[in-house]
Amino acid sequence: MKTKFFILFIFIVFGIQIYQLNYTGHNYYTTKLKEKTERIVYGESAPRGRILDRNGKVLVDNVGVLNIIYHKPNRITIKEELQIAETLAPYEQNISLTTTDLKNYYLAKNNNGNDLITEDEWRLYEERKLTDEDISSLKWDRIKEEMIDYSEEEQKIATIFTKMQEGYIYQDKTIFKDVSNDFVSQILGLNIDSLSVKVSSKRTYPYGETLKTIFGSVGAITKETQEKYLSQNYALSDTVGTSGLEEEYESMLKGKKAVYYINSDNSLTLIDNEEQGNDIILNIDIDLQLELEKTLKEEMTLAKKRQTATYFNEAYAMIGDPKTGGILAIAGLEREQTGEFNDITITAFTSSYAMGSVVKGASSTVGYINGGITVGQKILDSCVKLYSEPSKCSYKKLGYVDDITALKTSSNYFQFITAIKVAGQSYKYNMQFNVTESDFEKYRSVFSSYGLGAKTMIDYPIEQTGMKGTKIAGDLLLNFAIGQYDTYTPISLLQYINTIANYGNRYALRFKKEEFNTFLNQVELDASYYDRITEGLYQVFHGGTASSYVNKNLNAVGKTGTSETFYDKDNDGVVDTEVINSTVAFYYPREDPTYSLVVVAPYLTTDGNSMYPFTKNISLKMTNYLATQKEE
Repeated sequence: MKTKFFILFIFIVFGIQIYQLNYTGHNYYTTKLKEKTERIVYGESAPRGRILDRNGKVLVDNVGVLNIIYHKPNRITIKEELQIAETLAPYEQNISLTTTDLKNYYLAKNNNGNDLITEDEWRLYEERKLTDEDISSLKWDRIKEEMIDYSEEEQKIATIFTKMQEGYIYQDKTIFKDVSNDFVSQILGLNIDSLSVKVSSKRTYPYGETLKTIFGSVGAITKETQEKYLSQNYALSDTVGTSGLEEEYESMLKGKKAVYYINSDNSLTLIDNEEQGNDIILNIDIDLQLELEKTLKEEMTLAKKRQTATYFNEAYAMIGDPKTGGILAIAGLEREQTGEFNDITITAFTSSYAMGSVVKGASSTVGYINGGITVGQKILDSCVKLYSEPSKCSYKKLGYVDDITALKTSSNYFQFITAIKVAGQSYKYNMQFNVTESDFEKYRSVFSSYGLGAKTMIDYPIEQTGMKGTKIAGDLLLNFAIGQYDTYTPISLLQYINTIANYGNRYALRFKKEEFNTFLNQVELDASYYDRITEGLYQVFHGGTASSYVNKNLNAVGKTGTSETFYDKDNDGVVDTEVINSTVAFYYPREDPTYSLVVVAPYLTTDGNSMYPFTKNISLKMTNYLATQKEE
């Protein structure tokens, strides 16, 4: 029986190996075989495609740079290569050597380390009692640290020599990158036949640091991505997109490499020219982007003058096309104590905050779906008092409100009563309000269908969904309903307001301009209820909490939000200071949604009675700017 199991095990292992060779590792091993056997090789990575804004303005381009290249001559000796390295060493500015590099250099300088092997060991080698691997291992182990403790001058020689040995024998080795014309003249003046000048490209950014973190970086293939790229027929020396849109659209941006034939003397003959990669066009409007950044900086500077804005150091703003999910402009800035600004736009996908009442459109949706709201029924705004909990109220007495005016005036009480009904209970003063996880799930499932607490599926390599509260309690469910429990990313707030603009149809957000939009899901809510939600959110900007945020003629629809939260003022891992987040999300015009706008100002103030009108000013300035652009 054991023998049968053993044989079966052998067949399973053998089958797995065959599968890996023929399927999962097929491209990898095919590439390796070609590198070893074919006389055809490929050049360096070709220039990448450009990144353009929606109006054809170049955001990311290529610029030619000069490199000094070494091509190993046929039959050149190690001694001759060391002489070349010594000649070039004075021009080396950056020493970058590993222990392996230093040991290899030692072997090259010292007769391949043969003196490290004893006569007895050479005799055993001749008697085939020691293998080549044994001899190499002995040499390697006997190179002690003090033997490779080279001077700076010697390390420069070792650095050049190491560059000369990289890759296959027929490949060009880059010795000096991105050098000046004067530097080229100096090197060529050394009259070293194996050196030449080659033009390659590097990324350049016409608008400086603007959106640079969003564009991402290009660089060498990492160990973590090596298998992925080898399976796609890349060479390990290729330059690839390592982050941001460069990584997201690598397959489009990468160029087609030149093809060469390897001659018998290891020289190369060009067979096929390189081709630049494809350009990609973004939804970004760079003029709008620059205006948004300028406005954000101005308003952050003014807000910081308030004594209550001690912890206000970062803010986000974004403008989108609600119909397509296109990102027209997006900015995240961090203000240092010196008044300088850092670009943190990328954290709009990863950082999350309590957003406050801005989410009440989704909260009302939960109420409609679960029978917690009776259309048109008026209730007197008041406070909710739960057992052993302090009273929870609206920011002021709002009188009688219904499902529409509760949104207009931002009644917390209305949402509290709705949440209690959603949980299958009726409010009584000082009641024990016991809830279950399923009551939270009723809210979270609807919120995620709007994009809150879910990935927006934006065309970007990284995105997080915010933080879910872990405790289950009645007062926390009430907090959830007014946006003061779970946290959401700024980018998800944009998808949320877009989904309302599209009457419950949620589309993926997009940087790259497309002729289509990617449908994700539909919020299961009748259009008649959406009519009431949009009417309530319309009234927010027409007599409600955001009356002065946008010119009324624009017919904006949306919601403001404030959230009481806490800040870790001394960075000890404990949130210990009460602060207020301020948010707004809206689209306009109501009848034909063209723009959506979101502003998130975390930790804007420590006193709600002395809060700088940050979100209002951004909203007003940017909508006025868009209006003037449309007129032009």
